[in-house]
Amino acid sequence: MKSVSRLFFHYLLLLLPITLLPITSFAANGDSSIVEYFRARIKDYEKSGDYAYQKGKKLPINQVASAKERIWELWKNANTTFEQLPIVSSEAPKEKYDYPIYSWKMIEENPMPFYYFKKQEKPAGGYPLFLNTHGSGPKSSEFLATLKWSLVYQDGPSVYFIPQIPNEKRYRWWFKSKQYAWEKLFRLAMIDNTFNPNKLYVMGISEGGYGSQRLAAFYADYLAGAGPMAGGEPLENAPPLNFRHIAFSLETGEKDTGFGRNKLTLAAKQQFDSLSKMYPGDFIHKINLQEGKGHSIDYRVTTPWLVNYSRKPRPIDYEWILFPMDGRYRRSFYNVFVRKPLNISEADEFDRASFKFRVDKKDNAIYLETSLKDKMSVKSKPVDSGEISIYLAEDMVDLSKKIKVYYQGKLVQNKKLQLSEANIIASCAIFADPERLFPARIDLKL
Repeated sequence: MKSVSRLFFHYLLLLLPITLLPITSFAANGDSSIVEYFRARIKDYEKSGDYAYQKGKKLPINQVASAKERIWELWKNANTTFEQLPIVSSEAPKEKYDYPIYSWKMIEENPMPFYYFKKQEKPAGGYPLFLNTHGSGPKSSEFLATLKWSLVYQDGPSVYFIPQIPNEKRYRWWFKSKQYAWEKLFRLAMIDNTFNPNKLYVMGISEGGYGSQRLAAFYADYLAGAGPMAGGEPLENAPPLNFRHIAFSLETGEKDTGFGRNKLTLAAKQQFDSLSKMYPGDFIHKINLQEGKGHSIDYRVTTPWLVNYSRKPRPIDYEWILFPMDGRYRRSFYNVFVRKPLNISEADEFDRASFKFRVDKKDNAIYLETSLKDKMSVKSKPVDSGEISIYLAEDMVDLSKKIKVYYQGKLVQNKKLQLSEANIIASCAIFADPERLFPARIDLKL
């Protein structure tokens, strides 16, 4: 147990005010309006509006790299207005498991306590970060048990963010209030040089296994990998196609019959095995029913395997299943942004949409196909609402030449794209990711 003085010290840390950085420091070069735009977008946790930035100069290709660096620094500055992740202490706890407990205010939810610690010294490229979600027993004991297991895993150097469920009456890691928290975590991790932005992982045991599988499908574009354990979601809750470019580990007991976990894990294995044959090298997975095990399994095999894999932030061939989670749809995935939402809802028969995106580098062409899908992705029908923006980087297509755009098999555009600072600014606000600052954009009405 922590001493009273230590608990009081950490409580005071949480109450310290955040110093606002003066916008006037940017006035000389006109960057204050960009910072203000960023601050407004950070406050917009629902990601409403089309996020267009109306100012910003045109860019020749040789100025794109420097513009990205400058705009990313402005984004980092705008974020410090709100909050930053704690500093990971290098001090070992004086007592076993005597780790500090931090807390986040939540949107539409009670505060969320969390452990936050590192293993070993920072590697040259930055730490891998594991978001590790606990099971659904009494939250105090599950929280501590998850800390203990996290210290056992041989995945260092690494950093762990271990949240405690804010309210046992709402024991789901994928509810909207938690979605806002994970999006904040990704955003803050991306601006923190502590971390490697291409080595973020989500994992968990039991209820945390269910949650991490759903979250991985929802946020695959931010993740290098996912490791649910003793779980097994129905695949309609975590569409396998969204896992195409991340590493996926699922470990379940052979005799874990509760809620059909063993059967659901086997169904996932069959689906992932099939997809890996269709797309060689793109569906890296390790799905295993541990022989003779029930709900308690060997958890130590997951993270040492996951930590070997890195994110592919700008794939040029993928399919995004836009599906609802607690009634909410994401507005973006990899390089696609939904400027005007589709007319679908979780209650509809066709409650999700498919976006098939592919670049043909040889022909400097982009192919996009869309359709609405039912929950099992068996039925489909045409999309008849919504608008999207496709953002492009210089390594995805040749931006110095005309780019052909095919939508639903028809050529809809063939022209050279204008590179602009405004596109980099808008994509920075949308994706909050140093690996996804895009100088070019194509707008399409669906």
